[in-house]
Amino acid sequence: MKYVSSFLIAFSMYSKIPVPQADWEKSSMEYVMCFFPLVGAVIGGILYGAAWAADFLAIPRQLSAAVLTALPLWISGGIHMDGYMDTKDALASWGDSQKKLEILKDSHVGAFAVMGLGIYLLLSYGAWNCIRPGQGLFCVGMGFVISRALSGLSVIFFPKAKKTGSYVTMFAGKAQKKKGAVILGLLLFAASALLLVFGGRCGWICLLAAAAVYIWYYYISKKQFGGITGDLAGYFVQLLELVFLLAAAVTG
Repeated sequence: MKYVSSFLIAFSMYSKIPVPQADWEKSSMEYVMCFFPLVGAVIGGILYGAAWAADFLAIPRQLSAAVLTALPLWISGGIHMDGYMDTKDALASWGDSQKKLEILKDSHVGAFAVMGLGIYLLLSYGAWNCIRPGQGLFCVGMGFVISRALSGLSVIFFPKAKKTGSYVTMFAGKAQKKKGAVILGLLLFAASALLLVFGGRCGWICLLAAAAVYIWYYYISKKQFGGITGDLAGYFVQLLELVFLLAAAVTG
């Protein structure tokens, strides 16, 4: 029963998709991240279907690109984009790691966050103007799964900037961490295999890019912040989704 609760909590935390209410107990929270990639699978599936429908109905390319740019933010509620914007502000700071962590907690929006958001949406819109149904679109859809699987694994294995908080207590003990790592690892392996089999050249490029971005995410979080936080995890999810989009646009 706790796995069902974890599944429902994952969707209520990381999306605006309506699900039955679940009890937010500690035993249920321990496995929420295991279902995080499934949230991405639903978002990617909806996006994939919407892109096919727009192409089939011959909706003007500019209009469909705008809708497809906004759709992931509508479904997710912008929770990861919030982390992306906070991180852009923090990375632009010349302060030490403690100062950067304070910026992450600050509810105010800085100039670098606004610029980062604008550039992100502009690049996304441009990429969607180039992507048509096919291997590239499939890779984009799988990116929503892979980004969340890798984010979940970072919660288990990466050093934490804070010793307390939801991202640290998601996996309370060694047994939970081991089980979480196995589940997320299997989901990552399955998504990567599908990407290589059905994604063609774009799939290989996306997988190599995912590895590079993941290594950079580890390096920057440890060097600049002393470890990961929820905002940094959201930053990584958004960044990798954009990388998959751009790779699909470039490879056609």
